[in-house]
Amino acid sequence: MKKLLFTIASVLLLVVQAQAQLAKDNKCKFLGNITTTGDDWQEYCDWSSCNLTYSDFWDQVTCENATKWGSVHQGFGRFNWSNADRTYNYCKEKGIIFKFHALIWGSQHPSFIESLSVDDTKKAIIEWFDEVQKHYPDLTIIDVVNEAIYSGSDYHSPYKQTKIIEALGSLAEDRAQKETGTRPSYNCNTNGYPNTNSYQWLAEAFRLARERWPNATLIYNDYNTFQWQKTEFINLVNGIKACGGPIDAAGNQAHDLNDMSGSQFKSALEEIHNKTQLPQYITEYDICKKDDQTFETRYKEQFPIMWEADYVPGVTLWGWIYGKTWVNDGDGEDGKGASGLVRDCKHRSAFTWLQNYMKDNVAKNASATVCGKAAGGPRLTVSTSETAIELGQSVTISAELEGASSISYSVSGVQIGTGSEIVWTPTEAGEFTVEVSAESSDGTVKRTVSIKVVEVGPFGGEPASIPGKIEAENYDKGFAGEAFFDLSDGNNCDDYTDYYRSDDIDIKKISDGIAIGHCQKGEWMNYTINVTEDGEYDVVLRVGTGNSDGGKMTISIGDIVKEVSIDQTGEWGSFAEVSVGTMKLTKGVHVLKLSIDKDWIDIDWISFEKDPSSVADYANNNVISVIPNPASSKIEIIGAGYDVKVEFVSLAGSVVKESNKAEISLGDVANGVYMLRITTPNETVVKKLVVKK
Repeated sequence: MKKLLFTIASVLLLVVQAQAQLAKDNKCKFLGNITTTGDDWQEYCDWSSCNLTYSDFWDQVTCENATKWGSVHQGFGRFNWSNADRTYNYCKEKGIIFKFHALIWGSQHPSFIESLSVDDTKKAIIEWFDEVQKHYPDLTIIDVVNEAIYSGSDYHSPYKQTKIIEALGSLAEDRAQKETGTRPSYNCNTNGYPNTNSYQWLAEAFRLARERWPNATLIYNDYNTFQWQKTEFINLVNGIKACGGPIDAAGNQAHDLNDMSGSQFKSALEEIHNKTQLPQYITEYDICKKDDQTFETRYKEQFPIMWEADYVPGVTLWGWIYGKTWVNDGDGEDGKGASGLVRDCKHRSAFTWLQNYMKDNVAKNASATVCGKAAGGPRLTVSTSETAIELGQSVTISAELEGASSISYSVSGVQIGTGSEIVWTPTEAGEFTVEVSAESSDGTVKRTVSIKVVEVGPFGGEPASIPGKIEAENYDKGFAGEAFFDLSDGNNCDDYTDYYRSDDIDIKKISDGIAIGHCQKGEWMNYTINVTEDGEYDVVLRVGTGNSDGGKMTISIGDIVKEVSIDQTGEWGSFAEVSVGTMKLTKGVHVLKLSIDKDWIDIDWISFEKDPSSVADYANNNVISVIPNPASSKIEIIGAGYDVKVEFVSLAGSVVKESNKAEISLGDVANGVYMLRITTPNETVVKKLVVKK
């Protein structure tokens, strides 16, 4: 487990404002907009042709392009600040919050780094951060990294940021070596998976920013966070936290809300906040609809939700002049730049509604747990020694606020300690939200931190007994990466969510029980087992795959490893019993590992039985035989005579077929392993049969 340190802006200090904008009556929330680069810049500031002035409406500015790394950094030692300075100086003159956007973005990086080595790219990144700090030492709010999630287009391709990832990952390793003397492989993504540099490169960008702007609010900003890439966004933000990145807030661009209802948007916004426990900025909000009524409807449905959420410190609209914004509604000329609020010098109905809404007491009094207008002020710093602990262990939680007279910590309204630092030992497993409350002469500031408490050990408290059958869904309890590994976040399988268990392993109900589903290559589960006696054990898997080329798995117990090829078991959802072969096991407690080597396998159970050939066959065992074995279409019982009864017994113990003939068709017998109970007038013999069609 890696230490988590993150800081959250408090509500204690306000930036002096011109107090003429739409959000002038709300003490903490800002309502901002953007400026473009080049000739259009003036139209966003003092648009004289329509008698419109930027500072009459907006109290925060984000440069659309002027402050991006690719726009400013021209080469080692060469920077072009002209467009950025125009906006920065305008903000200083008008008393408007200046947000820096963005320090790192793979899709708009300087072209000169494409020919650099990793070491020289590291130097370029450091030079860029240092130059920004030198030029703008008083930044209060910064998009540190922009759009690191692959969205499926070439523009947001991960290949555009590969060199940046390598360089920042290497810088993180340089830092670790300097601090600890080692260069570790990091294990710090949101689910604890051992994925080297998974989120470490992002965390390093935030560490570099914090060193240069200790009081600024540091934001991760991304696209499509409310619909298509919500889970990826949550995981990435939590991954930065898990790697110790000092991230203060999440930035949701909100370009994906054109056809999203208010209730859907509210649910998504709340989920992101609840799962990240960070303030949520709406950083690039626009609705691209040329139809005025639809445009107004979307604003009415969505804007109050974001503005009235106390965990949203500020909202930034992405443009306001029709025809001058980046998005189009359709191919016609009238749909270009259709997200603008002012069209042909007239306020669209949505803009009129927005201005009236901002004058209402609901908007004026909308509360904020974090003050967007005080982005650079004093901050309540909360840190934990661990973000996830084993049940029975303790976690240290500390908090610091300048001038605090008291600090208290509580869970579900029950106080668990006071002071600048506490040690807490939870008594039950689960995910807990610890509320930290700090009192000072300026009032009360409250922040929260999440602690996950995990019970570790065999499922059910006791190792599974061998010989016997182990249900696949009863894998060991514990941490991801230690007890199990799953490539997809959350327990979601077919129509089932968090069915049976709440880990990331995907579980579903099947016709005759419960199974693990959708297993992908690289996933695995551990099972603590107790072998009751030494011996050779026949091992059988009940699995399913609809792949025409089947599947592959590996079963390992210590140094004993069995690779299993699985033929297609039929349509998706069908299962068959597959023989693994024999495994020679020693008495005692061991760990069984089921590993997936080919995508899309469902697992029902795995069984271990003493080899029937050594304990179940009788005196006539060398006389009676079954041919062929394995068999596909039919079998013949040799040496039993004509007065014979043959029973096919599944490994679950049920009789699936009976015959009074020595030659038996297998047309109605599924693939799998069976015990043939062969009864003659003199004796009963048990033989193992593998059916493989």
